[in-house]
Amino acid sequence: MFFILSKILAFLLSPFTYLVGLLTWVYFTKNPIKRKKLLIASISLVFIFGNNFILDEAIRLWEKPLSETRADKYDIAIVLGGMIIYDAKNDITRFNSNIDRLLQILPKVKRGEIKNLVISGGSGDIYHPENKESDILSKYLTNAGIKINNLLIENKSRNTFENALYTKELLQLKFKNLAEKRILLITSSNHMRRSLACFEKQGIYPDYLSSNRNSGPRKFEFEYCFIPGAHVFSGWTHLAHEVIGYWAYKLTGKI
Repeated sequence: MFFILSKILAFLLSPFTYLVGLLTWVYFTKNPIKRKKLLIASISLVFIFGNNFILDEAIRLWEKPLSETRADKYDIAIVLGGMIIYDAKNDITRFNSNIDRLLQILPKVKRGEIKNLVISGGSGDIYHPENKESDILSKYLTNAGIKINNLLIENKSRNTFENALYTKELLQLKFKNLAEKRILLITSSNHMRRSLACFEKQGIYPDYLSSNRNSGPRKFEFEYCFIPGAHVFSGWTHLAHEVIGYWAYKLTGKI
């Protein structure tokens, strides 16, 4: 139920949803004064939630720093899923920006800085629970000729809380004293705050390495500060999803 509610909430949190709602209201209203106010509200929404500068400032407040690493080598690195869109009909694996999570850790694996790599992620698709992301990624790496020794697969989790829960169960089966292991957690910058809290709730206190950081250097360019962009709306949706998700987890005792 929590999994399904999170999908519904993601839709309701999108500024684009409210923009469509306002414009639909404009279309059906017959009151010219109300129509004018609704049009002003719609345009304001575009300029606020389509503004790169405002979004980046909001993200900058939320994102964790790029990394907190206190060791040169780690016994375990945990990479969280959410990187692929799988076309089961044609058996094609497509990647989104979160693939940076895996790309950031592969050089460390190759250099021998990581002894054991865990890919954690089941199916995030309500309609296709059989498409386990970590299994698909493992198959892709094999087909691409990327051999990873001591690769561990956690394929049951559907959200961040379950990432931490099932990864802990997996690691406890392999390691007698998990508390003595040096562990590195890798996920996206805007997702790191909630991820760390979930793992710490399970008694795992890793160092972390953030990937695909959204807020870059602060800029004061005209286009960046004043020209709205359609892609910025999705940025607000992702940020709202993380902030609300963090507090929902906190209120339900998951962190």
